[in-house]
Order: sequence, then C-alpha cells, then structure tokens
Amino acid sequence: MLLPDKHITLAESILGLGSFVLASLLELGPQSLDRLYARIARASETPELPAYHDFDALFLATLFLYSIGAVELTDGGGVRLCAS
Repeated sequence: MLLPDKHITLAESILGLGSFVLASLLELGPQSLDRLYARIARASETPELPAYHDFDALFLATLFLYSIGAVELTDGGGVRLCAS
C-alpha cells in the first residue's frame, strides 16, 4: 500500500518506507539497494521501523522517490539524494 489508511500504519506503507530510505541516505550517504535493504532488515527488529518490508517494497519506495525527484542513481548503480 502506497499511503497509510485506517488499516495500514505509516511504517507499513511505501510512503513511510520512503521516508526511512531518505533518512538513511541523509545519514549514510549514497548506498546500494542491497545495503539499504540490510539496514531495513536490521531496523525492522527495532522500534526505529516497526514493520516488515521485503525487497520489492524497497524497490517500489525507491522508484517512488526517483519519480518525485528526491533521489538519483549513482554511476556505480547506487542511490543518493538529489543535489538540487
């Protein structure tokens, strides 16, 4: 689910996962999708991200962030915050 609603919390939504990805990129700098997924897997066991997300959800969140111009691809195939 892209947006939270009555039965989907913000942490369980793609929008909430996107905000976690943005915060991770702001803190750590450019990352590969594999490294981002490892961070999400670790965070899902803590109150930092109280929801399970699979790799497909990470891909959708990253695609959403790319489509709104929040992230861009690096030359090495990673993801980073847009400069502008």
